[in-house]
Amino acid sequence: MREVVWALVGWVFGIGAARRARVAIAQIHLEGSGFVHGYLNTKTGFVPVLALLNAMSAYGIATSLRGNFVAFAFVVFSTNIIQQMFVDIDTHLLPKGRTRGATFFGLVLLALATISQHDWSRFGWAIAGSFLMWLVMRILQAISRGDLGGGDVALATLLGLHLGWLAVGNVFISLFVSSILGGVAGLVTLVVRRDRRRFIAFGPWLVIGALVTVVFEQTLRRLLLG
Repeated sequence: MREVVWALVGWVFGIGAARRARVAIAQIHLEGSGFVHGYLNTKTGFVPVLALLNAMSAYGIATSLRGNFVAFAFVVFSTNIIQQMFVDIDTHLLPKGRTRGATFFGLVLLALATISQHDWSRFGWAIAGSFLMWLVMRILQAISRGDLGGGDVALATLLGLHLGWLAVGNVFISLFVSSILGGVAGLVTLVVRRDRRRFIAFGPWLVIGALVTVVFEQTLRRLLLG
């Protein structure tokens, strides 16, 4: 029953996220600051699809994590990053201001979740995870010579914060999952479209990798670490 309630919360939050995503995408298109001009946000099913994805994520979070303060913090996290994912899909741009705001809010919610769990070491690991994922992405950005954007690096700070709160090793698991999924998607795009000049937005794969790691943390640890 608890999982169903949180799924409904995720659905409601997802509707709001879809509307905010549409506003952000429209603003980016108007300014011409994006790298592509996508139209996914204009489709009829945009709002229900985003809401459904967030509801599914919320259900998985409630199933995997104990404590309602913790569930709330991670459902808000899910809502924010799924919103950013769809913005990135339609613009290939991740607004840093929105990500930084979500990171600050996430920091506050994780502090409350930490208090509810009576384990302040988790908050320390959250900060460590945030720095670690930022550092890895910053190095990758330098190596990629601009192919990896600053928005992805800012997003990594938010993702690492929540992944680290669970366990700092989740940062590497998430990056591994994201790289595999992004690599497969890039290969499929290259084969189907045969266009080497087309860039693949990595933000959505970072988001999916993080959510998969949060929901299936123990399963992934068994598969990857034995």
